[in-house]
Amino acid sequence: MLEGKIISLDKEMKEGKVEQALNKRVFPFSFSVWEGEEEELTPNIDVEFLVENRIVVKMKFKISLEDEEAIPVTKSPEDCINEYFLREKSILSHHKDFIDGHKELDFMRMKRFLFTAYNDLCDLDSMLENKELKAVKHEVSSLYKDFEEYNRKIQYPLLYCFEKIFLVRQVAFTNLEQYIEDVKISMASAKSECEPLGRRLEEEERNLKLIPDKKSREFLEYEKEVKVLRRRFVDLIDYIAKQKDIIARETARMQVFKEKHYKTFADVFAPMTAEIKARFLQLLNTKGYDLDKAMWSRAKTNQYVKKFFRDADIHGGYNSRTYLRYFLKGLDKNKVVSPKTKELFGLLKDLEKTSIQNVMVIQENDTKSFKSQQLIERVDSALKILVEHDPFSALTKLGQKPQDIVVIDYKINGLLAFDFIREYNETPNAKKDIIFIVVTPTPLDYNTMEEGRNLGVEYYVLADDSESFSDAIRMAI
Repeated sequence: MLEGKIISLDKEMKEGKVEQALNKRVFPFSFSVWEGEEEELTPNIDVEFLVENRIVVKMKFKISLEDEEAIPVTKSPEDCINEYFLREKSILSHHKDFIDGHKELDFMRMKRFLFTAYNDLCDLDSMLENKELKAVKHEVSSLYKDFEEYNRKIQYPLLYCFEKIFLVRQVAFTNLEQYIEDVKISMASAKSECEPLGRRLEEEERNLKLIPDKKSREFLEYEKEVKVLRRRFVDLIDYIAKQKDIIARETARMQVFKEKHYKTFADVFAPMTAEIKARFLQLLNTKGYDLDKAMWSRAKTNQYVKKFFRDADIHGGYNSRTYLRYFLKGLDKNKVVSPKTKELFGLLKDLEKTSIQNVMVIQENDTKSFKSQQLIERVDSALKILVEHDPFSALTKLGQKPQDIVVIDYKINGLLAFDFIREYNETPNAKKDIIFIVVTPTPLDYNTMEEGRNLGVEYYVLADDSESFSDAIRMAI
């Protein structure tokens, strides 16, 4: 093959000219002789070409010695990493639609307490753990085990990961690695034969010199034997030297391959593993939120749990924040406590900051609203309470500043609570998960209560039933 450089191209005629490197001779060629994609043909690229009767019949990229000796890549670093983390990526892909836009909690900080609270609540009443709740807990536990397994897979140094993820998937590299091992074994075998053979040869050559008659039959036959030994010894020395050269050369090729692809691997590995970890944590946060929600949704309707909260004088709603506050109540954070317990104190502090809820009380006079405010504060003093007497003003403020809970009289200033809720639900910024508690002077009939529930009323309480009112607040938060 001749070597040269493309000097001109005619894309319309699909013809070009190539200049031979050695003597600057120019040969025309047709695009049809190019061994590659037509788009690859560009001026000034180095090529190899074959000429027959002054006509170019074959042309391709010039392969450098370095490229020629390079170990071929079986799989790219990205493909290797994707294959290695196939299980984790499959899990995350399966839950992608679930994660997007879902509420979260800090699972890694809450996991220990979350499972403790779960077990404590189930100990109060074994019937609390139904099939659905058990399934949610099992899924969260299983996902956390998957996450721990993932962390074990990425805990090793980057060089180790490069070898175990990328290099082991390179067929030519692993074959060369095995070839070098085989060469080392054969060289070791040759060395083990060479050393005693060398000592024997020295001895035989001394004996040969001791024969006085150099032309005798004895000398000539002995000399033949020594020559055979000498030839074998020289062959072994030569073989060992060649094997050393092979090992040195192939080891160098392997080192070049490692150096060439290590950075590319590192550039892909670091961001990909970071992304998988972040997405895994987000999945645990969302699934953990659902476990927390499902657990307390069951607990707040359970009579044994309610009795426990009353007997233990636990203030606050049926939620992890309240239970964690009770859990830590008997501990003095100023005394020496374990690091894990200190973490729980920090968790409680953050939960109290991030889970502050707003309550709007809409009642027609100060007497009613003051009583309601006292009962609400007795349940949880951390609740932010806003009192309104005019439902129309309350509707405007509710649209401007969303509330978590709205306590409203069944009828206030001639306006029914249901009409108020309808009006609110039609506002552009209406909050979908707002909880409405309707205070009625007398019990309502079933159909009326169902009408309200369809609008979003969660609880009905009688105006003179303080205990039911407090319980409704506790259930709502």
